[in-house]
Amino acid sequence: MKSLTIDDKSVFDEYFSNFPPEISEYTFTNLFMWNHVYNIKYEIIDNCLCISSGNKILPPVGPKENILNAFDKFCKIMQTYHSEIYLDRFDKDSACKISEMYKVEMTPDEDNFDYVYNTDDLINLSGRKYHNKKNHINRFLKTYDYTLEELSSDNALECLKFTEEWLSSKDINENPGVLKEFDAIKKVLNNYEFFKLKGIVLKISGKIEAYSFGEKLNPETAVTHIEKANPEIKDAYAFINMCFAKMMSEFKYINREQDLGIPGLRYAKQSYHPVKMIFKFKGKL
Repeated sequence: MKSLTIDDKSVFDEYFSNFPPEISEYTFTNLFMWNHVYNIKYEIIDNCLCISSGNKILPPVGPKENILNAFDKFCKIMQTYHSEIYLDRFDKDSACKISEMYKVEMTPDEDNFDYVYNTDDLINLSGRKYHNKKNHINRFLKTYDYTLEELSSDNALECLKFTEEWLSSKDINENPGVLKEFDAIKKVLNNYEFFKLKGIVLKISGKIEAYSFGEKLNPETAVTHIEKANPEIKDAYAFINMCFAKMMSEFKYINREQDLGIPGLRYAKQSYHPVKMIFKFKGKL
């Protein structure tokens, strides 16, 4: 199997373009930036892109009529490397077919369900259900003299420095995942133009206080990869969320990824009233 490298971008981009995904994991950017955690390997089998993460098989990408045969062949390859094989991030339809074929139990992976929102809702915050969010925005506008910039190679390293400062305020022993996230962010910001992303930077008094970046996931949906704000700047997260939605207004939906089972993150994502969830299933062969 081939290990994922930055040179594989064109291969993955072609498959994701021809067979548009719904799960947030399936952009090259996401797979590469988190590869130090995922340990991605892949094979092209029967014109399908078959992807593994350690001893986990992720959903194959390719023509529907080839998927199950490619999956079966990839399972056999994986079994030569691992004594136990797990299945991860499968949609409901694929999970049902695999469950029938292999007599395995596929269970909902709730911590990794993706939250999907109407882009217009995130921009306009209309109606009673968004009343509190609108208050956050209005309070921010009244309090701060700000500027917005498009994220580019010119300010990417400044964003990285801001992220280092953000990290220094965290208790790493209590939340070691923030170090892995920082490594992921660093990969992108050090090579920002290469990934062809869209991002927005918020400055107050000339200093970066928040930024966000993401990209197209499928023809209808953008995905937010990273959103960071100074927690001491009240309402900065609400404001940068709205600004990024405006930047991605050509898309009907925005996928804001999963909550990882973190209570505070789950509450925050639910508070924006997703219009749908992308369900994912897991199992063991």
